[in-house]
Amino acid sequence: MPKMPREKKIKTTTKYDTDFLRVDEDDVLLPNGKPSKRVVVKHIGAAAVLPITKDGEVILVRQHRYVAGIDTLEIPAGKKDSHDEDGIVCAKRELQEETGYTADIFEKIQDIYTAIGFSDERIEIFVSRNVVKMMNPPGTDEGEYVEIVKIPLNEAVNMAQEGKIQDAKTALALLSIKI
Repeated sequence: MPKMPREKKIKTTTKYDTDFLRVDEDDVLLPNGKPSKRVVVKHIGAAAVLPITKDGEVILVRQHRYVAGIDTLEIPAGKKDSHDEDGIVCAKRELQEETGYTADIFEKIQDIYTAIGFSDERIEIFVSRNVVKMMNPPGTDEGEYVEIVKIPLNEAVNMAQEGKIQDAKTALALLSIKI
């Protein structure tokens, strides 16, 4: 398959910078030679995990998402602590912090780009089976308010198929899993 025409970056101007994301405005040269601009959100990366108990229940978190203005059901997920943090390390941490559950075995489902048109955010998605409740869970991050929801796996998959789960990483994980 032939390569698609490429844009050439001429200059980057950082507009906003935090510990986990940066917003740049790039001046680019289009394949036809004309100049253009691209807004680029650079992200540290993230990981997520679909936790399934030995009884076949999925552990999800319900939380309010300010930007969308809705309450969502999601698999545990969070940003990496650094660009080079292993996705499994991040997924284990988020599973424990958000749900109080733990597991030893994590299998990669896939990596996804969440908004590939303007961001390089990549989420590594895992599944973990036979998760168990921790004796002394660490608790959620300050300012994070979640409710733990257990749903039979087949019911959660049906919810994703029917569009009742709107979070993309969660829907993808549920629709990718073999029941």
